Amino acid sequence: MVCAEVRTRVGAVHDRSRRSATGHRTRFLLGAAALVTAALAACSSGTSSNPPPSSSALTATAESQEKPAEAAKSAAMNAFTSLLQARDAAAHDPLARDWEPEIRKHAADPAAYAAVESIRRYATLGLHQVGDSKIDLQVTGVDLAAAAGPTVDISGCYDSEASQVVRTDSNETVAPGTPPRFTWLITVVQYESQPGQPWLVTDLDPRTDQPC
Repeated sequence: MVCAEVRTRVGAVHDRSRRSATGHRTRFLLGAAALVTAALAACSSGTSSNPPPSSSALTATAESQEKPAEAAKSAAMNAFTSLLQARDAAAHDPLARDWEPEIRKHAADPAAYAAVESIRRYATLGLHQVGDSKIDLQVTGVDLAAAAGPTVDISGCYDSEASQVVRTDSNETVAPGTPPRFTWLITVVQYESQPGQPWLVTDLDPRTDQPC
C-alpha cells in the first residue's frame, strides 16, 4: 500500500503499470520512475502501528472455521487416547488411589462406568496390568448435528498381546481369553453444555467375535 506522502509526490505521474496478480511492486514506466522509486523506498521504511496477525493465528482460525469435521475427529481421537492412558495407569496400580475422577475427565457413562468397574475388579481380585494397551484407530463417522452433541464414531483394532494381566501376589499371567487382535467400536461426544465443552468417550464396545 502506498502512503499518503508518496501519493502526493507522484500525483503528476499518470501512466503507471497495473499491479501483477502475484502482488509484485508496481513499476512506473515514465521518466519520473526515479522519483517514484525513491519515494516508495522512503515510505516502505516506516513502521505500521497495526501489525497483521501472525500466519499461525490466521491458519488456526481458518482451520477451525473451514474444517469443523477435521477438528472434531482430532478432538475425539485425543479424548479416547487420554482415556486409554488414564485407564492403563489405573490398571498398573489399581490400589494406588480412587481412579474414578481421573477416568471421568475423559469419559462419560456408560464408558466411564465400565472403565471404573474394570479397575475395581482388578483391585478386588488382586490383579494388575503389565505394559500399555495398543489399539489402531480409524474414524468411521462424524455427525456434528447429532442430538446428543457433535459425535464421532471410531473403529479400533485392539492388540490384546501388547499388555498382560498378572496376579499381583505371584506375577502369574492371566490368560486373556480373547483373540490376539479384535475390534473395538468407540463413540465420542462433545458435551457442549459443560464448561470447556469437553469431548468425552461415551461407548466402548469390544467385539471379540470380530478379529482384525
